[in-house]
Amino acid sequence: MKKAVIIIAIVVAVAAICTVLILKVWPGVLVGSGNLETEQYAFGNFTRVEISSAFVFEIGYSDSYGINVTVDDNVMDYVQVTQEGQTLKIRLRTVPFLRRVTLRASVAMPELSGVTVSGASVGTVSGFSSTEGLNITVSGASIIVEGDITAGDIGFDVSGASIVQLEGSADDMVAVVSGASTFNLDDFTVNNAVVNVSGASTGIINLDGRLDANVSGASTLLYIGDPVMGTINVSGASTLREK
Repeated sequence: MKKAVIIIAIVVAVAAICTVLILKVWPGVLVGSGNLETEQYAFGNFTRVEISSAFVFEIGYSDSYGINVTVDDNVMDYVQVTQEGQTLKIRLRTVPFLRRVTLRASVAMPELSGVTVSGASVGTVSGFSSTEGLNITVSGASIIVEGDITAGDIGFDVSGASIVQLEGSADDMVAVVSGASTFNLDDFTVNNAVVNVSGASTGIINLDGRLDANVSGASTLLYIGDPVMGTINVSGASTLREK
């Protein structure tokens, strides 16, 4: 028992020393304080949102605009929330290395025309219903899940081992899925779809109109419904079939 206690004490001491050394050798390392701070921002009249830097986010419908960011208090100075035209941007200034930090963002808005998510960010997009077009771009191991959207024409660009899983509906869809990404729209119905799946990616779509598809690089595209097959190209040990 005494030996175990000594070993644990040594491990703790070594870990503490290593942490100190890391902070001295790489002064850019930022360790979250654990004391959370929330900042509200008064931007408005934006229809697009860009989020990066590994934020956990919620983008939801509201009659009014609202932006809240919650992070460790020693991280707040690194947060950048800006508006460029109709685009709201949430990210961090360049930080070499982060450890044990909390990064949360909540955005409420009445109209959504575009979402861009990158840098291992994870979140939801829900509550929007419109006949206007919507473009969603997800990259860099980012994730959008548990969203509920109704839109006119919709476009997706999913890359870099990212994941998209949404419910809802749209008129026509154009989707590009690449780089070992996952695209799950089995509960998202569309009329016509043009889909390009590549690089060991997987897609599931739900439609009853025309399907044009290019599936390559050991990828899989599954479809739900009874689509009319348009231009179809399947190559490189890939699969296109009904789910």
